[in-house]
Amino acid sequence: MSSSTPQPSEKEFYLRHFRHRSIVLHVGAGASVADVADVADELVANKTLVVVVARRLPAGRAATPVARDQLDEAGPGPVALSGALLTEGVAFVRGPATAARCLDFSCRLAVRIGAHKLVLVDPRGGLGGRSGTRSFVKVASMARAYRDGDRSSGWKANELGLLRDAIDAGVESVNLTTAASLAAELFSYEGAGTLVTAGDYATVERLRVDDFAQALALLSRGEREGFLLRRDDAERARLLLCGYGAWFEGRRLAGFAALQTAPYRKQRLAEIVGLYTITRFHGEGVGVRVVEALADVAGARGCRALFACTSNARAAAFFERNGFTPVEPTRVPAAKWKARREPRPTVFWRDL
Repeated sequence: MSSSTPQPSEKEFYLRHFRHRSIVLHVGAGASVADVADVADELVANKTLVVVVARRLPAGRAATPVARDQLDEAGPGPVALSGALLTEGVAFVRGPATAARCLDFSCRLAVRIGAHKLVLVDPRGGLGGRSGTRSFVKVASMARAYRDGDRSSGWKANELGLLRDAIDAGVESVNLTTAASLAAELFSYEGAGTLVTAGDYATVERLRVDDFAQALALLSRGEREGFLLRRDDAERARLLLCGYGAWFEGRRLAGFAALQTAPYRKQRLAEIVGLYTITRFHGEGVGVRVVEALADVAGARGCRALFACTSNARAAAFFERNGFTPVEPTRVPAAKWKARREPRPTVFWRDL
């Protein structure tokens, strides 16, 4: 995955999400506070509460005194930490001397203060998968890694167990990333490491007008990438009005598609249009969830079949994997092709 600088619109989206929330940045072995300083400064300026935990702090950097044995009580350490966050928006905490104890401390601290997110900055980066770094992992799917460790990336079983325990105790999500990719992991759609969450990462719901800006950004991105047909403003507006979104972490949009039934009411057909998921979730089943949800909606509306049209090879392979069959363009109503230039895309059909 790319660790390039996020696009401004993406970064603004994530900064809004993090505003008035708390993030614990754990600086692991092989990384330094200087490696996370720029991102930490941006978060603090954004009114995000930031706690930086490191075994070594830069000279002249005052540490907030939080002892490992004080985390379960309202002792002077937690009180000092709360005070620093209230007045400065940031606190620097010196963790225990060994890497293992320091990670345990960061996890316990994140739980103690009720942190929204724990970010592990480590040269090992994200968890490994068959085709590289796994962008997204649910805690429940990491059972084997808890037992054996993640051999491809070097994360140990006991370390992953600490992350599981932190999420089970209330931390909403954990990110694993390198220092060089920290900004891309936190501030971009693609990410650059692994996001670990407790439960189901996506729910599919009808778009609300408040969601249109996010959905339009996804449509525009899909068009730029050549994954979606380029449309004018009026065409996009029509899609948004019959659009559905796949949401994760509350109202963060992971995927989009529109379901058009009105033009094909007489034929009892439904068309999936503009299906697109952000890169981070291409391998995580978000597209499948969207299609299945739309199939349910179409069935409830009395449709007998669902179809989609695409000229993109990756999209075509996706539809075939999910129960669609290539058919002749004449299978769909002629109105579909009105004012459409040649060549026509491939039509994929699925009976309901």
